[in-house]
Amino acid sequence: MRILYQLTSPMEKALGGEEILRRKQVLESNANAGTEVDVRSIPSGPGSIESAYDAALVVPEVLTALADAEKEHFDAAIIGCFSDPGIDAARELVSMPVIGPGASALYLASQIGSRFTIISPGPGVRIGARLRALGLADNFASVRSIAMTVLDLAQQRNSTLERIADAGRQAAKEDGADVLVLGCMSMAFLDITEELQELTAIPVVNPVLASLHMAETLISMGLTHSRAAYHELQSKQIF
Repeated sequence: MRILYQLTSPMEKALGGEEILRRKQVLESNANAGTEVDVRSIPSGPGSIESAYDAALVVPEVLTALADAEKEHFDAAIIGCFSDPGIDAARELVSMPVIGPGASALYLASQIGSRFTIISPGPGVRIGARLRALGLADNFASVRSIAMTVLDLAQQRNSTLERIADAGRQAAKEDGADVLVLGCMSMAFLDITEELQELTAIPVVNPVLASLHMAETLISMGLTHSRAAYHELQSKQIF
């Protein structure tokens, strides 16, 4: 099976081409035997997704990339951002499964605990409406910020680990959280999940792995999004 991990930034400009290669290696090392994963950036856009505004800016580029990927016969695509930007539009546009890491991680968290906390890079995360749409509002404990930008945390593994662990312990003690969800893909690519579980003593859901294995599951089961829910576009011409 062939899976596209579609980045939502021109990452080679912000972090260098070696970071794209590293993320590809992380995905392939965690994929099932026989799974091929390609990682691609978009040609233009914000260096990272730090806000709803940033997420909105990248949607056209992501949609174009996913349409091209389907023509190249990829079996599934992952939108590489925790906010899952443009996922509904993408599912109208293409027939292959399109997976959102955020939704995948949150649904998984709800299956292994009763209340989850999302660890976010920065403040000001508006999650309420999204959780209600996903039907997960009753499972939500809190959002805990570690006060770092996405680009900073991608390059500062040790300090990021310490901040997340501290936030996770506070969430468990003060918010009643019994599961943590890493609320950023750059955070999730730091390979700190197992260490965080030891430091916090509760499960930590990594959205990179949740979305990868969800993609593999859908492909292996022959499933994709329902056309009764996501109506196929009758015209895909843009003038």
